[in-house]
Amino acid sequence: MNRYALSFTVKPGSEPAVADILRSYRRPPAGAASGPPLLRRTSVFMAGPRVVRVMDVDGDIGAVMRHLAAQPQIRAVEEALDPHLSAPRDLSSADGAREFLHQALLPLTSHRAGPEGQRCALLYPVRSGRGERLARLLADGVPTVSTTTFRRGDVVVRMIEADPSAGDPLEQLARAESTAPAATALAGVLDTQADLTTEAGLRAFLEECRMDLLTDRRVGVPA
Repeated sequence: MNRYALSFTVKPGSEPAVADILRSYRRPPAGAASGPPLLRRTSVFMAGPRVVRVMDVDGDIGAVMRHLAAQPQIRAVEEALDPHLSAPRDLSSADGAREFLHQALLPLTSHRAGPEGQRCALLYPVRSGRGERLARLLADGVPTVSTTTFRRGDVVVRMIEADPSAGDPLEQLARAESTAPAATALAGVLDTQADLTTEAGLRAFLEECRMDLLTDRRVGVPA
């Protein structure tokens, strides 16, 4: 299984319409009817104008994107999104789709595996030019929950997954990481005045970074 993230931004004022589109689309087939499904889980998050789509897939992201592009419900969603995007795209041709994938892909920088569970995502307020440093600090986090960090330039997104019976994922993360050595170093790369060395301060900061979860769908689990 491979994990990928795609990100794009939308025009100011279009956020409610985009959220409605992404919450309401019909689930596409997972693909590969003659074998294992290509698409295992899709989670879509949004914070302000930024949308992040995390996909757990079998195989190459290009094959998954080609499969999705052939599904009528996905084409309808993408066409509905097009007028709201801050940067135009052309998904009608193979070259256009490859260009969008190249621009939208957020490379995975670190992953701490854990059991599947409740997901949330954080969009960090990064000081200019400090995205790479932040990604390295997050890679050294305390392994109490499953975390995956994606980064492109100063856009740093961290997805957290935890057992919901153990409480909110952000509470679990704040409890573990407020005393970690990296907590002090984070202040130098983040645009925040929060005290990240206390559990309460880190918890409040993480809540400010939390993205809205619009969609979370798994193969074999009803939407």
